[in-house]
Amino acid sequence: MIVITGGGSGIGRSLAFSLARRNQSVLIVGRREKHLQETAAFSKNIQYICADVSTLEGLQSITNRLKDVHQVTALVNNAGTLNPLGSMREIQPEDWHHALNTNLNAALFLPQKLYDKLINGRVLNIGSGAAYFAIRGWAAYCVSKAALSMLTKCWQMESDEIAFASVMPGIIDTRMQDIARSSENPDYERVNFYKRLKDEHRLVSPETVAEFLTWLLLDLDKETYISKEWDIYDTKHHQAWLKPPHQVLHWDF
Repeated sequence: MIVITGGGSGIGRSLAFSLARRNQSVLIVGRREKHLQETAAFSKNIQYICADVSTLEGLQSITNRLKDVHQVTALVNNAGTLNPLGSMREIQPEDWHHALNTNLNAALFLPQKLYDKLINGRVLNIGSGAAYFAIRGWAAYCVSKAALSMLTKCWQMESDEIAFASVMPGIIDTRMQDIARSSENPDYERVNFYKRLKDEHRLVSPETVAEFLTWLLLDLDKETYISKEWDIYDTKHHQAWLKPPHQVLHWDF
């Protein structure tokens, strides 16, 4: 079974569809049952559980749900939040902790809890280019994604039995980009940049990202899988998985 957190929409939903088409058994995790039900309706290969990965109770619910599953062949830590958005001087402790619990801590504690079931399997952490450059008003997101990249490297050092990797999936046409183009985005200097990407059809589709992630999870040998932090814009691997109608277009600020 492959477990995908944040599986009710966006990348998670598209990845669940892609894996189900490859006849993989998938368990999607999320907080919004309606979205999970809609995703699971796509295929009998997709099951779901309502759980909040930012809480210990939610992580334990996932563990309990998988109690009778002999092996988890892959875990995709995809659940993420952009909030809190705004000045660092105004961030409230509870909002900061929620962001780190969702974007970072779940990627520590869920593999911990599922470790025995993940042996000889893979963990894929969904990172971001925001790990490597600061964005005004996005401190919690940038910091948590930077830490997630390092967490992946630490897991790699301490685990020979499980293959850990992280991936930067690009600037994707999801709800997060709706926010980036709106007045909600405190990084006001880049709002027009994000609007231009949308207008010029340069956003990566969730379906294209799903093709990339499916290739990483199912088709790549272990040594190559753990060899780098994967970047969807790196053209060196495009020939292996990027087929029409999917496309990945580069952009400039």
